Amino acid sequence: MKHSAFKRSSEGTRLWGIWIGALGCFVLAAATGVLFRYGMLAGLPAGLSLGNLRHAHSHLMYFGWVTPALMAMIVLHLVRGRIPSSVVWIPWITLLLGLAAYVPFLLYGYRPVEWAGRRLPLATMAAGLNIFAWYAYGVVYFRWTRRFDHPARPWWDLAVSFLLLSSLGAWGRAGLTIFRIEDPFWESATVHFFLYLFADGWLILALIGLAGVRDPEIFRALPRWSWWALALGTPWAFLSLMPPTEVPWALRLLAGVGGGAAALALGMMGLRFFRTAPLEWRVPLIFLGMCALAKLGFSVPPLASWALEVGLRIPYLHLLLLGFVTLGLMAGARQVWGARAAPWLSAMFPAVGLMMLSLVPLTGLWPSAWSGRWVLVAAMVGALFPFLIALGMFGRILWVEGFQRGLAFGSSNPGMEVRDGG
Repeated sequence: MKHSAFKRSSEGTRLWGIWIGALGCFVLAAATGVLFRYGMLAGLPAGLSLGNLRHAHSHLMYFGWVTPALMAMIVLHLVRGRIPSSVVWIPWITLLLGLAAYVPFLLYGYRPVEWAGRRLPLATMAAGLNIFAWYAYGVVYFRWTRRFDHPARPWWDLAVSFLLLSSLGAWGRAGLTIFRIEDPFWESATVHFFLYLFADGWLILALIGLAGVRDPEIFRALPRWSWWALALGTPWAFLSLMPPTEVPWALRLLAGVGGGAAALALGMMGLRFFRTAPLEWRVPLIFLGMCALAKLGFSVPPLASWALEVGLRIPYLHLLLLGFVTLGLMAGARQVWGARAAPWLSAMFPAVGLMMLSLVPLTGLWPSAWSGRWVLVAAMVGALFPFLIALGMFGRILWVEGFQRGLAFGSSNPGMEVRDGG
């Protein structure tokens, strides 16, 4: 599928603004990550806390960056002809709600806020509104795309299903709070269920669809077991990332089988896609292969316990969310809107690599004798690289858009018309 087909399409133009807004959310989330690392080094100003910064950063990445952009790209690939207005508005609403949740998470976290004599969990309420937007997207997606045949559609169907299913974890955690149920297993399980199905279900499978959409035959050549391995294995694998003392042995065994099967399927697909992928997709697919290896390790209970003990969960999340998802999302945007959607993408590749390296000294893999204040400095500097490249991307897009709009305005303004003297 050629880029020009989308660039000439008015449907692609209608959703172009969503990409610009989502990229702006990524810039803000990356800046929050830099501030978080600065806070670890020198403390935070204005009463901010590291915990609230972490929540604001992760929720904006999930709600404002990846989700609206994926919603728009999937629909652009699937729907032929004019896109329904609801499919245009829902990603916009999702993006705005993601931004709306950022401020309460940044200032209050999950702490209730006194307002008009009541204690209101503003961040939780904002997150709940985001989930309702996902439900609306799910309804519209399954209603409008069922009439279109596309090789990537089974993977996108599964991805959207996992997006909706992940919300059960959020509602479950809220239910425990409402009914004042204090159970360490269920409190941890509901949170991990939500986060894992959102990231490893919705995000990975949606990006898998985008990675293969340029070559539809690649999906037809995939063995059927790979889809079933991800469909049946992913919902249980979240248990492998929970603290070992909280999970009964039988459930950990089930998580290992499910997670191992899903990891093998992802590794196989990543290798097949890599063989024919252009450079802009090869780097994200390398990160996907690394994630598959990590998932395979987490599926073995002793290895999972060791990995959690030495603090490898955070590097794994960055491998997935920054290495595969973010870089893959930028590559996918180029498929839809052309190179203008992600200028300087080649510079983002080493920036992400440097950030990943800066996380290693923060783990138990790094000898304590080699640690010191420089470790926190390196982490902050490492976070600066993706932020600055993304800021440059965003600024260039805004500059080019403003310049083009100025030219269009000038050419259509009669007062600007140049006439030959006679």
